[in-house]
Amino acid sequence: MLNPFEKIKIPPEVEDFIKSYINKLPSIGGTTVKDREIRRIKSLEDSLSRYTDFINTFPRIDKLHPFYQEMVKIASGGDVDKLKMCLGAINRAVLLSRKITRQYISLIRKNPEEEANKLMRQCVGRVSSILRQRSECVSWSIKVAKTLRKLNAIDPSLPTIIIAGAPNVGKSTLVGKISSAKPEVASYPFTTKEIHVGHIDMRVYKVQVIDTPGILDRPMSKRNNIELQAINAIKNLEGIILFIFDVSKTSLYGSKEQIDLYKEVKSLGKKVIPVLNKIDEKDENLYTEIKSETNAQFEISAEKGEGIGELLNYVLSLIKNEIGNKILD
Repeated sequence: MLNPFEKIKIPPEVEDFIKSYINKLPSIGGTTVKDREIRRIKSLEDSLSRYTDFINTFPRIDKLHPFYQEMVKIASGGDVDKLKMCLGAINRAVLLSRKITRQYISLIRKNPEEEANKLMRQCVGRVSSILRQRSECVSWSIKVAKTLRKLNAIDPSLPTIIIAGAPNVGKSTLVGKISSAKPEVASYPFTTKEIHVGHIDMRVYKVQVIDTPGILDRPMSKRNNIELQAINAIKNLEGIILFIFDVSKTSLYGSKEQIDLYKEVKSLGKKVIPVLNKIDEKDENLYTEIKSETNAQFEISAEKGEGIGELLNYVLSLIKNEIGNKILD
């Protein structure tokens, strides 16, 4: 499945569009003055299709899966209504511009030949003015579209394992060990700046593994776009969530921060499996506090590969049972 935004055709900025068209004018000729100026206006009208293509290839937001609807909300800074308004404004600008070009083609045909060049310039001026009035909308919509196009493709219909937890607890390392994904791994927080996707080939079906950015234990209103992407995946994708705890001596977070975040994720109503990571260098107090609070059954060292097989076999058996139950239903 493709990222639904992957096929968006990005148009030029308004000033770039106008400059490019004006630079092209000398190369457009004709058999007569009228013919030349009509060809120039038709070239302008044809060029407007770049904005029409942008509108037509932008997915209908209301028809998207809730996961991708939320991604639009994040990319637009929470203002989906503004995005819809801007796309509508761009479309109306193109329709009006095309109406004007047709009017001026008619005027050139009706008027004396010595008026043709002046009419063409008036046409270009009016169309340029209309586009410039929407230039802020065009620029902002392009920025949102470029952000959405960069998203990794996620198929909401596939069986899914979602790896969640605070930053720098070993999520990306685990994803790299159990799936085809090769996320960046480093020893500092927020290494994962977007959702990474890998797969496990089960022959009959594929399991999607999602590496979510780290989430901090703080109010939703204070979370950045990176954290919001993680919350979106947990909230809007059906799957099993592996919540990773860092119980090592070098953990950046105490037990309360990690446990509070775990409880928040559990409150979203999904199946959440607590996993204690970096068990090979555990801090006894941190380990005991988190273990007693979560009753975690799985202890791993993602970096060394310890305990991963047992964890993965358990999760895949749950997914297999879920698929079997859906078939029976």
